[in-house]
Amino acid sequence: HRDKLEEAIKRGITIRVVSDDLKSEDLGSDLEYMKKLGIDCLYDRTDAHMHHKFAIADGHSLLSGSYNWTRSAATENDENILVTNDPKLVQSFLKEFNKLWKALS
Repeated sequence: HRDKLEEAIKRGITIRVVSDDLKSEDLGSDLEYMKKLGIDCLYDRTDAHMHHKFAIADGHSLLSGSYNWTRSAATENDENILVTNDPKLVQSFLKEFNKLWKALS
């Protein structure tokens, strides 16, 4: 759904991504495409995997679960995802994202 990303960028929406450095090199990874669109992408630099799986939209909505944000997760795998606007949960994940972003910047 690259067209949705392009539309968001054209509307001036800020998108930031933190990903595993090794996963960014996987066949089919869209991270280079996202960077070309102007999306800020940072990668962990450790031997361990960046295994977080969450997104925060507009500081008000949280998506989190086993969902790997891959094509196979969307088309083949058994996955789960929780969507919530609970302020405590959203703020907790936003704090973690900001901590990661600062550490990797």
